[in-house]
Amino acid sequence: MAFSEQELFCQNGICHIGIADGLTRDMDIEEIRARMKERNYNQGDLANLLGIDPTAVSKRLTGKRAFKHSEMLKVEAWLGYEGGDPELPAANVRMIPIIGLVAAGTMKEAVQQSMGDMPVPASTPPGAVALRVDGDSMDMEIEDGGTVIVDRDDRTLFPGRLYVIVNGEGEATFKQFESEPARLVPRSTNPSHSTIFIGDGTTFKVFGRVTALHRLR
Repeated sequence: MAFSEQELFCQNGICHIGIADGLTRDMDIEEIRARMKERNYNQGDLANLLGIDPTAVSKRLTGKRAFKHSEMLKVEAWLGYEGGDPELPAANVRMIPIIGLVAAGTMKEAVQQSMGDMPVPASTPPGAVALRVDGDSMDMEIEDGGTVIVDRDDRTLFPGRLYVIVNGEGEATFKQFESEPARLVPRSTNPSHSTIFIGDGTTFKVFGRVTALHRLR
């Protein structure tokens, strides 16, 4: 797996990486079927993993319907697939954990669950983790279902930067920080999302700064 200069575009402290370009390749259907057989998994197990009907799983495993990229990421993690191509250099890539979901909307209880690992450039900060985006309040930056890379060691707030913020009740959100007054601003095409003001006595802490956005296909 390798990231080229064209595939990794950084601006204003945030790197934009296309998942389809950042990974060498997805698993093919025969590979999925073979690994499922090795592990004694059946189509019902796969349906439960993806939260879809077994009939829909059958269509995917027979090639009648393609896996969504978000589904493929789950399948690869489930089957222990790293997607490496031995002909491509791996020295500039390492793996980080996907630790759960983060709301891109109102403050919502943080969902922490292991969702496998993902490849990132080796230059990614050592304390970084990945979170899947749940919601559309930041869809001008990244779509619902995309993945953000968060540097947990970078917690100093600067206007215009993106952060994951947690309140005193353990609820989290992914937003852009702005100052004067201090606030968390949505970056959305959906007008229903509103600014969250901080500094009114409510306890907030910075989980970390978003340093990269991994978009879906």
